[in-house]
Amino acid sequence: MTAWSTAPAGPGAPPLLTEQAADIEQIWDAFFYIALGVGALVVALLAWVILRYRHRDDVLPRQRHAHIPLEIGYTVVPLLIVVGLFAVTFGSVRAIDELGDDTDLVVEVTGFQWQWQFEYPESGLTVVGDETTDPELVLPAGATVRFEMTSLDVIHSFWIPAFRFKRDVIPGIVTRFEVDVTDATGTFPEAGVCAEFCGLDHHKMGFGVRVVTADEFETWAAQEAGR
Repeated sequence: MTAWSTAPAGPGAPPLLTEQAADIEQIWDAFFYIALGVGALVVALLAWVILRYRHRDDVLPRQRHAHIPLEIGYTVVPLLIVVGLFAVTFGSVRAIDELGDDTDLVVEVTGFQWQWQFEYPESGLTVVGDETTDPELVLPAGATVRFEMTSLDVIHSFWIPAFRFKRDVIPGIVTRFEVDVTDATGTFPEAGVCAEFCGLDHHKMGFGVRVVTADEFETWAAQEAGR
């Protein structure tokens, strides 16, 4: 039985599976509503000008060559909005990039044409996809998970929409980020993809995500490692 995240998500959007995803979702909402407000203001001003100063006769309305307070206002206010949104976005992305000392699980991700490999070094377990079967990324609920990623060939992009975050996977370089998985459990097939065009069979680079309880994760890891 799938227990979906109770955190808010947009219509048709996948559930939020990490605490960082909830933060990023709030930033997206802020961008949307601010853009909606700015758009509504522009439309309202255009409508007012069109109706108020529509052509009635050959007399031009009173002309004004400058309005310094107004010009300062429509320059400073958008600038403050942009700076504020940049600061919030930078802070959220930086929080994902920061690596803590109390990581519960490390997953080493390797991208290659055209599949994924997930390695759990603490359990001695490796999950690899093939031409017929997509791999499944299994994570314990409520855990802090660090992803360490690299590529064997070309640039790929590790993207789980439910994380609201993606990161390029680059050959010869190890990139890292951490997320705090929520307490929601469930199986999410085709939850992850490669978001960077990487060749002929790029479309085959999908994988599933399964979030289980901590006890279920330990049982699964022990069973898989014993095969």
